Amino acid sequence: MGTVQIALSEKSIQKVVKKAIDNFHVTKSGASNGRFRASYNLGVKLHGGTVDLQNNPDEIKISELDVVYDPLNVKLEIDIPEMCVGGFCIIPSPFGGCWLRAPKICIFSANPDISIPINLDGLIESEISGGFKHEIKFFDNPANAGMNEYQAHANNVADKWQLFLKVNWLDFDLIDISDTVGNILDKIIDNFIDGIFGGLPGWAKSILSWILHGISDIIRGILDIVDDIDEWFSDLLGVSFGIFDFILTEVANYFLKKAPLYQLPTPYPIMPGNPPVLLPIKQLGVDIDATEMILNIEV
Repeated sequence: MGTVQIALSEKSIQKVVKKAIDNFHVTKSGASNGRFRASYNLGVKLHGGTVDLQNNPDEIKISELDVVYDPLNVKLEIDIPEMCVGGFCIIPSPFGGCWLRAPKICIFSANPDISIPINLDGLIESEISGGFKHEIKFFDNPANAGMNEYQAHANNVADKWQLFLKVNWLDFDLIDISDTVGNILDKIIDNFIDGIFGGLPGWAKSILSWILHGISDIIRGILDIVDDIDEWFSDLLGVSFGIFDFILTEVANYFLKKAPLYQLPTPYPIMPGNPPVLLPIKQLGVDIDATEMILNIEV
């Protein structure tokens, strides 16, 4: 048994990792139930970041990796219990019933009463940083079933040793939720209030205003929106929807299962010919220091 070593520079590893980063894309959607319902449609890409080799322990560190939300659409729906005023009897009938009733006005009869679509593309900034150790896997290619090693090599379906990255640690940093989100919500609520009261006579507006004590406060109360709308949206996306945990899980699974940094076919062609000379590879090992990654190939 012999060992062959291949040294990969930190720069070459950076290029390979960044290519994997650029190919990352996941999607997710979901919704909740109840009088206040929220649904979302999510797409996530990764961009940028810095890649460094670490020694003692061996680790590939990825820092300040931008999370690009493309898209991130949220819809808030509110079903407010119906409220009615008027309808009382003004002139009762001596024979039972009522000859004349006051006008009856009901609001919040629809379901939902309020639907607020919010496009958050470009309004949320977040980053991921993490440390990864190497994970070696053997890929028994099912496409070469029934073939000998020469046929598998000729058809480019040979088995492979693959180098993946396994998470040591991951950190998600929600940097900013734009104030624009709060402004959008305030504007929609203002327009809704104007729309509700706009077509009613003055006496009805006064009665409804007295009963409702301000629709804006009721809407915010139903949504449980505190003064800090940024914090509320962060809680909605991260806790209620679980988006941030989903992103971290998908990033970990991507580097561990879907994006090998290096692949070595086995047996490996060392000399062309008909047939070529193929060298079986028994094992693949990895050692990392601050400047390079060394592949230890046992043949």
